[in-house]
Amino acid sequence: MGEIGIAGFRIDAAKHQDAGELGQLLSRVNRSMFVFQEVISGGGEAVTGSMYTSLGHVTEFDYARKLAPNFQDEWHLGYLNNFGESWGLMPTNDAVVFLDNHDTQRGEAQLTYKNGKLYELANIFMLAHPYGYPKVMSSYYFDNHDQGPPSRPVHQGSSLACGGAATALLQSATNTTAVLDTPWVCEHRWTAVANMVAWRKSAGVNDVTKFQAVGGDTIGFCRGSAACVALNRGHSSWAASLKFTVPAGHYCDITQSDDPSSCPSVEVAPDGSAMFEVPPLGAVAVHVGKMKKSYVAAGPMIV
Repeated sequence: MGEIGIAGFRIDAAKHQDAGELGQLLSRVNRSMFVFQEVISGGGEAVTGSMYTSLGHVTEFDYARKLAPNFQDEWHLGYLNNFGESWGLMPTNDAVVFLDNHDTQRGEAQLTYKNGKLYELANIFMLAHPYGYPKVMSSYYFDNHDQGPPSRPVHQGSSLACGGAATALLQSATNTTAVLDTPWVCEHRWTAVANMVAWRKSAGVNDVTKFQAVGGDTIGFCRGSAACVALNRGHSSWAASLKFTVPAGHYCDITQSDDPSSCPSVEVAPDGSAMFEVPPLGAVAVHVGKMKKSYVAAGPMIV
């Protein structure tokens, strides 16, 4: 299948197939492809995700269940300093993680696009944190459980029927026209979410370094010496003063733009110190793949 452009696939309801028999089928598949299996976890159930990890990655449903409350509730971001396996999650190399999917979005998910900026912030954390293999949701607006997809396609020539920024837009009397014009949420196209993919690529296999819990609602951390991020769960701006591990220089805040010619600049001094404003329910993220200019000792660069 790799020869015809298929890089991998998801196995729906893997939990309902005997792991041994499923393994026999997968033994005929090119093992270079990425395989992940849907195994819904639940307390006291006889079938567990660990039965399938030898066959490929497994969906870690407890990820969202444990992460989301720490974004929903104020003063909890600082607790995430050791988030991951120590929280009872499966080994990181086995897990596919997500905040919501096509099933949970209409049921148990505690955070969806309807939570607007808070949901976007949690996605930034998911993509910044090294635990698991992240899966970003891309969906359409809905206001009832059984509502099907829009009749309008996402791609219409050179235009997109996407809703745009991370707002909590719902179908109501005040926004029906907007939803009809752009009925697809397209979370994967939100600037911060899309640009965090390259951030994660720069971070590579590096673990979390320099975790700084400045307050219950404000944290910062880096991944090796390649990428750093600051997150603000608060409802007012945060005048951040952090220590970053990236080389000295001027970086794009890729949550706003990744265009080095015009992006907002974040300066990191030779000692790693960085001072910048983090908007409410927002983040600032920098990585070595999007530097504006190397550090100049004579003074800050005017942007």
